[in-house]
Amino acid sequence: MQALSQASEYAIRALTYLAQHESEGFLLVRRMSAELNVPSAYLTKVLQPFVARGVLESQRGRGSGFRLVRPPAEVTLYEIIEAHEPVWQTRRCSLGQADCSDERACPLHEPWKRTSEAFLARLTHTSLADVMRFCKRRPASGYPLPGPRD
Repeated sequence: MQALSQASEYAIRALTYLAQHESEGFLLVRRMSAELNVPSAYLTKVLQPFVARGVLESQRGRGSGFRLVRPPAEVTLYEIIEAHEPVWQTRRCSLGQADCSDERACPLHEPWKRTSEAFLARLTHTSLADVMRFCKRRPASGYPLPGPRD
């Protein structure tokens, strides 16, 4: 299974952070950037597609920043990732065949297809509210804040 892009990873972390601080209204990018250890210009770029999609609202000037528009239970991980990368790419051939289908399957096609479909289903059925519940159950994880890097 390929890893998510850096933009998708940052988007999930930032939207989780916004959901956790929803009652505070608009959050400054500078604050989120410092706490999430993401460059502020990059974070702004990562969050912009969610304004256009009606997930976030942005505000300039005094009290500027971003805030969630939709409830966390209505924002899925699939939707977040899809804003930055085509999720269907998880269906690419594991062994690099240009045409890997049920008709022209590689040796790993069937197990990969099942794994890929299960992963996509998990993304579709996991919301920001689910991620927040995980964070409450497992505070030692520190998510969405970054952990120490090796």
